Amino acid sequence: MLEWLRRLGAPKTGPDYRRVDSRQKAEELCKRGELKKLLLLPMEFGGQDVPPNVVYVPAFAIELKTRLDLNTIRPMAEKGLVHKYTATPTYEGKSVIPTSIRISATDPGRFEGIVSIWGRALERDSEPASGDQASEQLVFRLSEVSVEGLGPEELIRAYIADYESWNTFANNASERESDAGLDMAESAYALLMAKYCPPGIQHQPIAFGSDSSHDNEREVVLSVEPMSDRCLVKTRHTQVIGTFAMAHDYEYHLKKIDQRWFLVSVLYVDQDGKYEGL
Repeated sequence: MLEWLRRLGAPKTGPDYRRVDSRQKAEELCKRGELKKLLLLPMEFGGQDVPPNVVYVPAFAIELKTRLDLNTIRPMAEKGLVHKYTATPTYEGKSVIPTSIRISATDPGRFEGIVSIWGRALERDSEPASGDQASEQLVFRLSEVSVEGLGPEELIRAYIADYESWNTFANNASERESDAGLDMAESAYALLMAKYCPPGIQHQPIAFGSDSSHDNEREVVLSVEPMSDRCLVKTRHTQVIGTFAMAHDYEYHLKKIDQRWFLVSVLYVDQDGKYEGL
């Protein structure tokens, strides 16, 4: 009974920071290595290590935000596509640990992403949208799974799951927003690439539809072939149309950089050749 009372109101998934209700408590968890300091406006964009610009979050949130900032937004800024940047934390109850951080880069272009950290932010990611939620602005959210330390097959499984989420988002955005939806899909795809690919990777023109090219329910791993700092993961995706079953083979090429695996190529394979699909 006491354990039930302690857990009453706890998040359904992810960490629980409801009792971290002061900056002192957050700093103590930081000293113990359970949280890390994050600058909302990163130093690369002119941010300073001052209290109004500091929040405390788990390590995976820093990883996701840093990749978004440096691998997606910085290249857009260097090309003159965006000039304004904001990172806005949201909170739950009395906790000083953000449940999510909304990142926005604008003027003249537009890019938005959300790093979901704990509490209702994570629960919203895992629940289907209600009628009221469906009328809100579409926002693409990657899963909270950290790619650090994942082996080749686990990384590909995580990528496939996030790719399917991206395809669903892109298809919904295109149907709802028409021309603007394509820009939203492009921005979301850049976020996907930032999580799984090394900096500088140039992707192919995006393609999406009502039926995703990749999903973990229908795509099986055929082999994992390590080659020193490289690895090849072969999969087969089976699509059933009426009474016909169509098999599509893929090769995921990975490279190990700084002790972690990155996705550098996704080839569609048929009898006529191999075609880049990343």
